[in-house]
Amino acid sequence: MPTNVELVKKVCLIGDPGVGKTSLIRRFVLDQFSDDYLSTIGAKVTKKEKLIDIKEHDLRVHLNLMIWDVAGQKEYQQFHEMYLKGMEGVLAVCDLSRRNTFERLKDSLRLVEKHAGSIPVVFMLNKADLVDLPALDLREVNALASQRGIPVLPTSAKTGQNVESSFSKLTMMIIRDWLATK
Repeated sequence: MPTNVELVKKVCLIGDPGVGKTSLIRRFVLDQFSDDYLSTIGAKVTKKEKLIDIKEHDLRVHLNLMIWDVAGQKEYQQFHEMYLKGMEGVLAVCDLSRRNTFERLKDSLRLVEKHAGSIPVVFMLNKADLVDLPALDLREVNALASQRGIPVLPTSAKTGQNVESSFSKLTMMIIRDWLATK
């Protein structure tokens, strides 16, 4: 019989306004999508419970994932240190149709490293359903990702493409980090 463990882990979604952070969370937590755009002010926290079996460690993890949707507007950057404090994983979101969202995401990752150190990161290249030819240079994205060991997934909050996979991948990276400290 596996050992039961309860964990609470904080993850943040970071990225520019309009890249789809709120929609990705809504898709992951509620399996819903809405075209209505409401800008996040400050940060919004959503909870998702997951049950994860780690057979090689004979563990059943009851995970409470605290998902922070961090506003991307520049006027809220003074609060980012407070929002990022204590996080154990990051979903770094950019919009495949807007190159500048990846450029600014690199700055956000430096901020994450400054305040949280080396924590698991997953790149979500969102709005994959909208673009035939991405505005991003995927070679540049993949180069940065391979330097840092960051998984990259094209996602769509609208269709659900790779949304669950992105959160699951990050969750497993966080649990592996937690197991390494045990």
